[in-house]
Amino acid sequence: MSTGVVSTLVTGLLPLLGAGLGASATLMVQRSSARSAKLKFLAESRLARREEVKSAIIDYFEATQRLQGELDIRERGGTPADLKRLIESVWLAEKRVEIICSDALRDRVVAHARGLHAAVRDPATYPDWWAHCSALQSDLLAEAKAELIPKHDW
Repeated sequence: MSTGVVSTLVTGLLPLLGAGLGASATLMVQRSSARSAKLKFLAESRLARREEVKSAIIDYFEATQRLQGELDIRERGGTPADLKRLIESVWLAEKRVEIICSDALRDRVVAHARGLHAAVRDPATYPDWWAHCSALQSDLLAEAKAELIPKHDW
């Protein structure tokens, strides 16, 4: 091969080699960007789910707090507000938590709501409703904390 032919080949192949390297670099950058976007989306999704669960749990505790206040009134010999209406609001708040949370948290919420419901329905058996429900509430709080602690994949 003569010097002219080699020179022509090198001159013709260098732009192709440059284009190939450029295309490879572009693909690597796009792949990295796509991975970064996916990780960001997953992190935002986890955060949104956590906030949704947290909001549902807080709503549940607000409903149970109203009911517990009326149970305190009843325990002291007063006339509580409509306990049936209050236990129904607890039931609704419970269902909101149930549909979005883990099975473990769901079990704790259901047990707590059932404990409150039993105290409402049978004051003779549960004259001190707090003694009946405090352990259930402690278990619920522990599971809620475990559910809300951010989990990292690193």
